[in-house]
Amino acid sequence: MRLSLLILCFSTTLLAASGAYPVTYAGGGLPLSQRKVTARFDNGAVVFVQHGQRLTVPVQSITAISCGSDVHRRMKVARTEKDYIGVTWTSDNREVEALFKASGREYRDFLKALETSTGMKAVDAHKVPVVVHYGLSPTTI
Repeated sequence: MRLSLLILCFSTTLLAASGAYPVTYAGGGLPLSQRKVTARFDNGAVVFVQHGQRLTVPVQSITAISCGSDVHRRMKVARTEKDYIGVTWTSDNREVEALFKASGREYRDFLKALETSTGMKAVDAHKVPVVVHYGLSPTTI
């Protein structure tokens, strides 16, 4: 039991060190099935690989990064939390969006790598600022 746990921890560490992030494609404009995807950063691009199919997104074409989590409680005892990362980019003069689901460490590492490579800060989907206009007219003195 301890050996299998050690191997699992070591393999996860090696994946993160090699720049590979195991995430699950949750939906969007990519021609992928909603299953596990490996994301890598290679020569100024994010490469998504699923069952031998490679999709490359240049980092400079990424226009927005969003993140958020979904928490489910069962019987007030068990709690499951799913973390999501949304990526928006332009391709052939159209906007493409994709949503990825990741767990704890992969979520933090993949999000940090996206922010570092693009120079953008991810927007928390639950904390998007709302602008309220009260209809006050400006006065001059």
